[in-house]
Amino acid sequence: MNRKHQRAEMALHRERVSDSFEELLAGTEDLLRSTASYTGSEIEAARARLRRQMAEARESAAEWPGVARERARRASLYADEYVHEHAWKSVGVAALVGALLGCFLMSGGRR
Repeated sequence: MNRKHQRAEMALHRERVSDSFEELLAGTEDLLRSTASYTGSEIEAARARLRRQMAEARESAAEWPGVARERARRASLYADEYVHEHAWKSVGVAALVGALLGCFLMSGGRR
């Protein structure tokens, strides 16, 4: 699977999760509005608890992009550190990949 395909797939999953989360929040808000006429201490306590949980969920969801960026940054730093510590291995792998690509491209042109 190439990187472009992986990124597209990740974006699609991210969009689906975001849409599902927004639907959940909208449905919960509708439920709160539709039960506003009901009275009783238990219902009021349940509504308050639900509102608090929704606020916490929104705060948590707002942090997701930052967490993802931080993880990507750390992965990039680890990769950079690895390449610096194992420079000859990295050069060898890059040369091997280049040679293989060259062979494939050369053989594909003859057909």
